[in-house]
Amino acid sequence: MSKPEFLASRDLNSRAERPSGFTIPISTGNPVLDANLYDLSRRFCGKHDPETILQMLATVMNAAASELGEHELEIMNTSLDELFVADKMFHPYRNVRKITCFGSARTKSHEASYRQAVDFARLASEHGYMIITGGGPGIMQAANEGAGREKSFGLNITLPFEQHPNPVVDGSDKMMNFYYFFTRKLNLLKQTHALVAFPGGFGTMDEIFETVTLMQTGKCTIFPVVLLDPPGETFWARWMRFASKELLADHLISPEDMSLLYVSKSAEDAYGYIARFYSRFHSYYFEGKKVVIRLNNPASQELLDWIKADFADLMPLSDLEQNVDGDDSDPEPMLAKLPRLSFSFKSGAYARLKELMDVVND
Repeated sequence: MSKPEFLASRDLNSRAERPSGFTIPISTGNPVLDANLYDLSRRFCGKHDPETILQMLATVMNAAASELGEHELEIMNTSLDELFVADKMFHPYRNVRKITCFGSARTKSHEASYRQAVDFARLASEHGYMIITGGGPGIMQAANEGAGREKSFGLNITLPFEQHPNPVVDGSDKMMNFYYFFTRKLNLLKQTHALVAFPGGFGTMDEIFETVTLMQTGKCTIFPVVLLDPPGETFWARWMRFASKELLADHLISPEDMSLLYVSKSAEDAYGYIARFYSRFHSYYFEGKKVVIRLNNPASQELLDWIKADFADLMPLSDLEQNVDGDDSDPEPMLAKLPRLSFSFKSGAYARLKELMDVVND
């Protein structure tokens, strides 16, 4: 993999919607408190937007003044603390692409899935990726073994039974224990640029379904999702047949939604699929009703004509443009010089957008 110098910010809202700002002095209803919060937000915001800091402070003080119980405040406090600590842990590696590996904690080291997870993670790490796992045993330990301690993150969950950090990440500065599943799962997705799932139980099913739901609804930036079957086994092939027979056939999902998933039979093929996704495509963002797709290198006129013809349904105004010189108004200035495609986006057509990205890379 050719390592990009800078990567786009990753979050769980690809439209980057922002909450409306507070109006002083009515953010808490207490003029004296509002004035103090306003002062604090300006004096101690560092390099951050003081309005964002003000909103955070006002939310905390509104909660403090509310009739909520202590348990509710404890949940808020723990959640915020876990999000903050996780972001600090990942921040030094923000410009390194990462792959999250899901799978069963019960998989044993002699099983084919375990060896395949080791092989995949080793291959990906050799090409510059870092590996994120849930930090526990089974498939998680296998992926961390393949990547090695220096290229591994472990996001462990504290449970009253069974789960402890695996020996690869235990004690590492890239290992964190989470109390809540939802903050852990948010970081497993928020920090990654691809996801590879190995056979697993309820937890793996939950993670796959939520990931695809978030991408299908535009609440998660699109990235490759690979379902990796061990040689001679058909765990994910059967899972996909279920999705096709029970969900697609009954019109509970759209045909293009299936393109959000890719079933693979080998570590090499799984890695190749992810590498292809980032061969020309870099990242994307929304600018009003337009989607802007950053490219590592410009698309040919032949490819542009192909996209215009095959994805007319995605472009209601037929206004596809390529700017090979970039755009200085890019919300991420370090990426402003990248070439890009832009067009008015058909609202909700995120699976079709994934299909367009695949064509861009072809």
